[in-house]
Amino acid sequence: MIVVILVVSLILRLISINQSLWLDEGINVNVARNLNVKSLIFDYSLSDFHPPLFHVLLRGWILLFGSSEIAVRSLSVILAVATIFVIYLIARKLFENKTALISATLLATSPLHIYYSQEARMYMLAAFLASLSVYFFISLFKKDNIWYWTGFIVSTALMLYSDYLPYLLIPAYIIYLLLVRKKIEASTVKAFIPSFIIIALLTAPWLYLFPKQLNIGLSAAAASPAWAQVVGSPQAKNLLLVFVKFVIGRISLDNNLIYAFSFAPIAVYVTSLFVLSLFRISYLRSFLWFWFLLPILSAFILSFFVPVFSYFRFIYILGAFYIILASAINTINWTPLVRFLLGIFLIINLVSTGIYFAYPKFQRENWRDATNFVVSSSNNKTLILFAAEYTTGPFDYYNQDRIKAVGALLETSAEPSRVKKRVELLTKDINKVFLFQYLSQITDPQGIVFQELTKQGFTNTKTNDFQGVGFIYEFTK
Repeated sequence: MIVVILVVSLILRLISINQSLWLDEGINVNVARNLNVKSLIFDYSLSDFHPPLFHVLLRGWILLFGSSEIAVRSLSVILAVATIFVIYLIARKLFENKTALISATLLATSPLHIYYSQEARMYMLAAFLASLSVYFFISLFKKDNIWYWTGFIVSTALMLYSDYLPYLLIPAYIIYLLLVRKKIEASTVKAFIPSFIIIALLTAPWLYLFPKQLNIGLSAAAASPAWAQVVGSPQAKNLLLVFVKFVIGRISLDNNLIYAFSFAPIAVYVTSLFVLSLFRISYLRSFLWFWFLLPILSAFILSFFVPVFSYFRFIYILGAFYIILASAINTINWTPLVRFLLGIFLIINLVSTGIYFAYPKFQRENWRDATNFVVSSSNNKTLILFAAEYTTGPFDYYNQDRIKAVGALLETSAEPSRVKKRVELLTKDINKVFLFQYLSQITDPQGIVFQELTKQGFTNTKTNDFQGVGFIYEFTK
């Protein structure tokens, strides 16, 4: 059965995998294929605010399989399927095989997990390594041997090189050990001390560079408060959104009130399962709650100082979420009830996933068509402008230097006098301009670049809209 589940999970993650790359993917792919390993670690990673492991792996993957959309995303797909298997192993250690199979089934069909399985970003790598770390952590309580200790140390250290939010799993480990230490062999508890020391030593080389990276990230957030709101501010709405997105994935409605009422019955169902799962709790199974809740609460508090609180950063705890729910579904060993409860969740998962596949508005930014449009509509006197300091990663990925494109700003936000000089200089001998609106609500909220083009004698003759990319204004002179 687990083989069937893994095959189905792979098929689901290959559907629509060739979507256009979006902003962060385009940046990652560009730097991974153009920079060497040293530059990825010591230059690019400092401004990316992520540890470097995924970028290094992605570079090696691109060298082997190329940099097409399918190629760069297949690494995440493989890691996602592997994560499902590890979650199955964790659930089987804590419960019986049926609960393990239900856990794997729920994660295999999870709309949020499927979405981020199809993304050339570090989230699936972090989820896989975090799950592997938890597997070895739990295994040590049942059998204390050198292989489990080695697996725990290596997987945890690699996890800390994959992303920053999984660092919050370490406090969860420590708090759990302190609370249940009397139920665990004293020798096992004591052995965690040197293991954490070794993990710290293994991650020390990167932690040496972390303060510099943190300063760059905080400076960027301070320079653009609007951007800090986008990447993860500590709002009650964002806290609730974690649970909503865990269940139904990326789909949403424009009307928040209708969205809330539509989700309410599902929320009641999921909450009931959480309560039901408490009937199967034990000292070892209780770790699932530490794995699930502590990172969310810790990140929420941390985000008052560093803007990191966004639901997609918690993919690494999605396994704990589904094991808890699977244990509830299989609480009463009565097959018709188990099938009924599982069926409801599968309907939620598959309907949400189907909506994601069917509607482009829930998919990624359509930079491929947007770029091909402006390139095919350009001549040798055409300029592509962005209301930012630079062009975007996905535009560069699809443009491949076929048409001249630049940022209209010289700094993070638009300053009228400097924009005027730059636009005047850039549009000399130009008779057509395509202006990308993308993220201008952050970089140019007053529309200064648009206004300056009009003052320079250009007329906005046409406006085109591409999913996720936004408006592209066509100016002629």
